[in-house]
Amino acid sequence: MSQDTIRVIIADDHAVVRQGIRHVLEEGDGVEVVAEAGDGEEVLELAEEHAPDIVVLDVSMPGKTGLEVTKELRRSGSEIGVLILSMHDDPEYVLEAVRAGADGYVLKDVAPEELREALRTIHGGTEYLTDRVTHQLSVGLREEIEQERTRSRYESLTPREREVLVRVARGMTNREVAEEFGISPRTVETHRERVMSKLRIHTVAGLTRFVVENDITEDED
Repeated sequence: MSQDTIRVIIADDHAVVRQGIRHVLEEGDGVEVVAEAGDGEEVLELAEEHAPDIVVLDVSMPGKTGLEVTKELRRSGSEIGVLILSMHDDPEYVLEAVRAGADGYVLKDVAPEELREALRTIHGGTEYLTDRVTHQLSVGLREEIEQERTRSRYESLTPREREVLVRVARGMTNREVAEEFGISPRTVETHRERVMSKLRIHTVAGLTRFVVENDITEDED
């Protein structure tokens, strides 16, 4: 075995998928698959036993997920490289993988050579993300930033404005809200206009969606 051979553990809960990955990796030069795992706990045990250079992890596995395995490896101080090989290209998955400490993230439909290139890149000390995954990471970050901004706008609402927001989202009319609080419909309308202005949402449907997505089901102090 060459000193530059990359020693790899493959983890996926489907044996046929593991066999396919093994074939792809060992088809190229400089890669040795030292073990295979079918669940997250087994990955951690085999990693301790074999001390591989890189583990190739699926996101969804029984017991511990690929992301949980990644976090445990990082918490333990392990320097084993982690490549997430997943069918999921959702921005949330990519963002969580990077935060967990993964060194790379590629999709299962990548070309064999690209998968081998990902291993070589990570083994060389550099993170590896495909263009498609990089785009999804960017999307995820933008969505998170916008959510934080929107939450900040919500926190700028007064207690009364929050009460009005919840009731408008429930479908109550200005008159119904006014009767509940003992104020005029015009005052309710003013509160609603301020809510829309502060949240930068200009339709009742938009306010309703905001309340649902942020789980604002009760009045908040």
